[in-house]
This record gives sequence, C-alpha cells and structure tokens, in this order.
Amino acid sequence: MLRPVLYAVFISSAIALPETGWYPKYHIAPQHGWMNDPNGLIYFQGFYHVFWQYNPAAPQWGLMHWGHARSPDLLTWEHLPIALAPSLPGDIDGAFSGSAVLLNETLTLIYTGVSENGTRQVQMVATSQDGVAFEKLGVVIGGNESNFRDPKAWWQDGSWYVVIGAQTADERGQVSLYSSPDFFNWTPQGVLAQADPSLGYMWECPDFFSLEGKQVLVVNPQGIQSKGEDFQNLFQTGYFVGSWAPGGNFAVERGFRELDHGHDFYASQTFEAPDGRRLEIGWLGMWESQFPENASGWAGMLSLPRELTLSDQGDLEVRPLREIQSLRTERLEVPQTLHIAPGGGVAILQNISHSEVALDFKLHNSSSNSFAIQLTKESFERDGGAQVHVDRNCSRVFLERHYPAYNITRSSRSVAVNLTGNLSLDIFIDGSSMEVFVNDGQAVMSSRIYPDAELRTFLITAQNGSVAVDRLKVWDL
Repeated sequence: MLRPVLYAVFISSAIALPETGWYPKYHIAPQHGWMNDPNGLIYFQGFYHVFWQYNPAAPQWGLMHWGHARSPDLLTWEHLPIALAPSLPGDIDGAFSGSAVLLNETLTLIYTGVSENGTRQVQMVATSQDGVAFEKLGVVIGGNESNFRDPKAWWQDGSWYVVIGAQTADERGQVSLYSSPDFFNWTPQGVLAQADPSLGYMWECPDFFSLEGKQVLVVNPQGIQSKGEDFQNLFQTGYFVGSWAPGGNFAVERGFRELDHGHDFYASQTFEAPDGRRLEIGWLGMWESQFPENASGWAGMLSLPRELTLSDQGDLEVRPLREIQSLRTERLEVPQTLHIAPGGGVAILQNISHSEVALDFKLHNSSSNSFAIQLTKESFERDGGAQVHVDRNCSRVFLERHYPAYNITRSSRSVAVNLTGNLSLDIFIDGSSMEVFVNDGQAVMSSRIYPDAELRTFLITAQNGSVAVDRLKVWDL
C-alpha cells in the first residue's frame, strides 16, 4: 500500500510522553518499529501465519519489509524473523502488501515490489518450505504503474486468480483481475470492478471471496468524501456484494458500505480457516492518526481476528473470534438488572486494561434517550478518555475519544442502529485499542485509545432519564 505523500512527515514523532500500558496482550503489535497492513494470512503446517508491512528501523513509515508472526490458536503469537526485505531490483524500494497460498504443499507469497522511488510497482513471488525462511523467485506480473499493488490470490475451478488494486487513466479506483494455471504465468482478465466518480481515486488492498453463495469484494478507497456521519476517516474500508463466476463479470447487488465504523481500521485481509470460517484481520490505524506509542519505539497494531458471515439481506456480519472466550478470567458479573438513575453515573470497575465488557440493554425498560459507557477518570466530558455513546434520538451508536495530551482532539465515529428494541455491546479493550461489536454481528467500531492509569475507570452514565442494564459481565483477557 502506498504511503500518502500528505503525511510524509510523521506527525507524532516529536511526542515524548511516557507510555502507560499501551502495548497489547492479545493483539499483534510490533516488538519495535512500524506496522501497518496485515498480509499473507494463511494456515500452514499447524500454525496460523500473519505477515504485515513493517519498518524495522523506526516506529514510523519507511522502507517496507514483511514482518511475520505465527500462532497455533490465533491468540498467542510468536514473532519470527523478517520474511521479506528489499533486495532485488523489483522490490529495492519496498515490499508492499500481498497474500499467501498453498502451492504444491509450499507456502507461497505474492506481493508488490516497489522500485524507481515508488513509481514502478510489480507483483513478485517468494516461497518457503518451513514457513520461516523464504526464497524470492522474482517478478511474475510486470507493470510500470505507480498505483498497481496489493495482490490477493485464490484457487477456483482449476485455475489461480488474483485481484490487484489499481487506478483508471482518469484516476478512479479499480480492481484488476488475472488468472494463471501455475501461479507464475499470469494472463489479464480485465477489470473486476471500478469506482464511479464518488468512490475514490485509488482502490488499495482488494479482497475477493465467497460467502453464502455470494461473492464479496472488499476494497480500500482513497478519496471518498464524507457524507454526514459516514466516511469520516481519511480513507475507507468497505465492501460490495454480488455474483461472479470465472469468465464473467462481477454483478454488484449491494453497493459499497463501510466494514468498520471506528477511527482506526484499514487494509483488512481475510482467509479461510481449516474449519471453513472466513476470518478477517485489519490494521488498527489510519494515515491521519497520531500513533503516540512511537515514543516507546513501536507504532501500530492489528485488529482482533474476526469471523465474517453474510446475512439473508446481504450484509456482512462481523463477530469477534470465538476462540477469544478461552482467555476469559471472570472479573465481574452483575446478577440482576442494574438501574442508572436520570442524570447519574455508576463507576463499575477501575484499571480496565486488557478486558472484555459485555452489556445488554432492553431499551423499552429505559427512559433515557442518551447514555454512555465510558473509560475515563470520573467524567468523559471533563477528563477525556473514550466512550461508547448511545443516542436514541438519532438511532446511532457513537465511539468517541479525547486525549489532548497526545494531540488527539475530541472526535467521534458512529453507526446507524435500530434502537427500538434490545441493544447488545461486546467491547474489547487491549492496552491502546477499543473494538466495539454491536448486536451480535450487526456492526463493529474500532479505534486506538491512549489512556494513562487514571483514565481506566469503567463508568455507565445516563442523561434525561434512566437506563436499565440487563446484563453486565467483565472478563480480564
């Protein structure tokens, strides 16, 4: 993925404030240096492998390598040596994003090599017999374009296919399609999809897969203008749903929608687990983000692995990885309905650092049209921090944050939710991240947070009426 020129100077590099428990326990983060896009997700020889764009030299964007970690369970991660480093003429200016397949029992990577100061991007292949050491085999798809990157490959109906992020001559995003009988000799198959003028000037990190008999195309457009509460980030991650078969066109049936509605989610990639589940991991970052953790020598992290399903209405449902339940150590359970008085607040727990919080609300039992779940000191309005704010007047759930000490001014992201019945929230906090899953798959919002020790008290507050919390459980993870 190409780093935007707009942010060529890393804007948080001057921050030198102490880190207070920001490094995650159950997410992947670099031990040092910079991390962005997850790449090459695959299960191979008893391990789940995750790669990422990586700058080992500094906690900011730089010369891209591929970092690498593996796990037997998607929960405990072993960091491995760098998988790919710039070394050939085709990738001398960086090894950008790509994907992994199993080719004749060999772990095979296809990735974008960058040269000529980023103006030439080609697709290259590397292989490994043991999943640790990789041999580069060179360029398999040439090109002179500066926006031609992030190949995602799969096997279907006796052939290999790959989608590649690209740009039209009049600067609209598109996804190019290629096929191959052997993974080394590729033939162009035209354009799988392309943007109308409202959907951005470049589509990065495409992903294309089948769910419930439909095909899902995930793209990461650059250049979409915000529309009300939607498309608030600099760049977006979203998806189309439609029908496709080899040799035909991708017939879009459901138009572009955001996949995650938080401040920090981009460049996600999916893969199929051994049991058939479609799993997804994204980068918990965004190019306008501050990344104040770089004062401690690292920057960036990846999302919790997620399970994707497709509803009967054609909406992607996103749920947390079910294996995460094995990490739970029960910290608190409220056995009866908890009532929050009008204008009041209840401090539930302190020192929420690496935890899961599950709440259920039967909204017909609540008179308040505005209530919040806060991670702060005593008051989000006064002290800052992070909060999940439910606004029944506009039928939206907001994720807000405010950390002025780190140049993170108050801002919110939100998603439309039907708030006439029940509401369930499953909130994961891991050092410096918050991921909020809404109504068992209906929506998710992911944002980086930067609380010090005093901003880790879990509160529930209500305005203009009372709130009834019908289930409240907290686990340490």
